[in-house]
Amino acid sequence: MWKSIICSADSGYFILPAWKAWKIGLAQMESIDLNLLRTFVLLCQSNSLKRAGMKLGISESAVSKQMTTLREQLGHPLFERTTEGLRPTHYSKSILPDIEQALSLMHSATSPTTFDPATYEGPITLAFFAYTLEFSGVSLFRELSKIFPKAKIELKTWASDTEQKLEDGDITLGVHFLNEDRSTNIFQKRIMADQLVIAVSKSLGLLTWEEALQLPFIKIRSQGWNEERYRYLEMLRSRGIDPHISITVDNFSVARQILEQGKHACVLSDSWKDASLNTIEPPKELRIDLNLVSCMRLVDRQSPLNLAVHDVIKRVMLQSI
Repeated sequence: MWKSIICSADSGYFILPAWKAWKIGLAQMESIDLNLLRTFVLLCQSNSLKRAGMKLGISESAVSKQMTTLREQLGHPLFERTTEGLRPTHYSKSILPDIEQALSLMHSATSPTTFDPATYEGPITLAFFAYTLEFSGVSLFRELSKIFPKAKIELKTWASDTEQKLEDGDITLGVHFLNEDRSTNIFQKRIMADQLVIAVSKSLGLLTWEEALQLPFIKIRSQGWNEERYRYLEMLRSRGIDPHISITVDNFSVARQILEQGKHACVLSDSWKDASLNTIEPPKELRIDLNLVSCMRLVDRQSPLNLAVHDVIKRVMLQSI
């Protein structure tokens, strides 16, 4: 059975079928530098050391040295000098088509494939923290369906196992706030800036920051963000401010209904503005700036699919502000 010969170019490799390797005299070699083969092809086409060197950006002597090396490796003379310049030998003419084909295969194998969202038929599984899905889920689905008409789209709420599923590749991409405690195997790509504000019912009128702090607070728990730490409360307490937390919920709709009764306040992202609520920005020294990010496997951060999905989400989120 024929084996294959590995041919290299710097750190790149391709497999040359053994019957072709035998035909061009490589059967006894473990590898051959692809740069020599590229120079060989150019010299066969140009019949001139000078012209080949100009195309490669190297000197005539460098081209000559490369062909000397290749001739020694192949064990056959490659070119003859004539009054019309260099001409490939019969041996060179016989191996040229196979070398050109091998180099073409190498180029195709190492060139990135073009990604077309319109023809992608695979799954797109996305996980969002609940409030983003509630506020922007319909717009996101509409835009994703337009850009990826053949994809199988699934929109999920961020859960306790979402980060593990992201690492395992079971979820294409997640959307949440930048979290320094997240696994380093997950790449977090910025979508937009945000900040925390205090929200109260419009029935309470325009309250000051200090007045809003006197109200009992609703704590909204969010998987992947504050199920372990409530960052804003930590910061306030470090400044000697200790709001009274009267209830903890993990559903924004419930929190909104309680807020509408006009007896509570709540810390929310500024991008979650609701027509029934007034928002109060904190003093500059008490601000916590946020970054909404898309989360994906570190190894997928350059994936055309992930980048295309990220762009759609970013566009929808920025339009919703």
